Amino acid sequence: MTGSIQQKNGKFYVVLSYKTNDNKFKTKWVATGLCIRGNKKKAKALIPDIIEKNKDLEYLEEVEDQLLFTDAIIQWLERKKNKVQLSTWEGYEIYSRKHIIPYFKPLGLTLQEIKPKHIQDYYEYKFSSGRLDGKGGGLDVQSIRKHSIIIKQVFNEAMISELVDRNPAAIVPLPKQEKAEQKGVFLTVDEANKILEAFRGHELQALVYTTLYYGLRRSEVLGLKWSAVDFENNTIKIQHTVVKNITIIAKDSTKSASSNRTYPLLTDIKNMLLEIQKQQNEYRSLFGNTYVDSDYIFTWQDGKPFRPDYITRGFQRVLKRNDLSKMRFHDLRHSTASILYDKGWGLKDIQEWLGHSDIEITGNIYTHISNIRKNNVAKDLENTFKI
Repeated sequence: MTGSIQQKNGKFYVVLSYKTNDNKFKTKWVATGLCIRGNKKKAKALIPDIIEKNKDLEYLEEVEDQLLFTDAIIQWLERKKNKVQLSTWEGYEIYSRKHIIPYFKPLGLTLQEIKPKHIQDYYEYKFSSGRLDGKGGGLDVQSIRKHSIIIKQVFNEAMISELVDRNPAAIVPLPKQEKAEQKGVFLTVDEANKILEAFRGHELQALVYTTLYYGLRRSEVLGLKWSAVDFENNTIKIQHTVVKNITIIAKDSTKSASSNRTYPLLTDIKNMLLEIQKQQNEYRSLFGNTYVDSDYIFTWQDGKPFRPDYITRGFQRVLKRNDLSKMRFHDLRHSTASILYDKGWGLKDIQEWLGHSDIEITGNIYTHISNIRKNNVAKDLENTFKI
């Protein structure tokens, strides 16, 4: 048996290399508990003692078995922190700390003790009663899929570190969701105009108006800047987004390459933007040094940009105050697609207008034929056949 020191998670480990009874070479990691900085000599000095203690590998197996699954998730989160965008990492942290860890912590299972059945039970529990907002009921399959990504990645890394020899999550299917009613809301032109009428005089009116015309995501409409508008060539670019999980993050990037797109500046939108620009200049004079020059189009009177969570809450409040059916802000994007479809545009055209990376996404979400379109089909079919 030989030993060497290696670094992992900011600590020194002694890596033992040995031959098993069946002449297979294996390696095992033993934690020294020493931080990397200034402790290299101390870590090397521990090698003979650790080899002596691990002649029969009993002590080593015990050390490995002590790593709880929940602790492995926390370590994985720390390693991921600077490897993905902050908004993505905050999503991982929310799913882990609010869902996965609270479920598995009372079970006290180590990495090696987690079986496919444990993960399947977790998925089924979240599917039936996983909501945390007090409304009861379970999470949808799309939400559980995000949890499964974390669990699978934790075990993949554990396999690379030779802490486990298989990924128990790899063979566990997600719960099957019956094809229930269409989750998204698809407004007709008349319904969309009723929404706009409800927002008349409201600070979000122009933002909702723009969202409906271009089918923008919340992050995209909030990220619109004056520098993205070309009044001379009549174009408007989607190239900057504002997102929030925990922290509000503004970035010069979009969800995907296809989401970074340029639209024709519609006459209605152009006239509205010119009016907003005029108002902002008046507010800039009124507020003086306290005015916030941010370059964002949709702001409060003092120039401060709208927060993502305000858009969601403000949108819901206006709907409720006007006795309108409940819908998500994102359903405005659904409605743009539906209205374009009703006007006769094909999925490829809708895909490009919405900035979807894959036409399959457009087809899966928006192959929705409104009642108006169905009625038109029915009328067209009447008196076609004879009996």
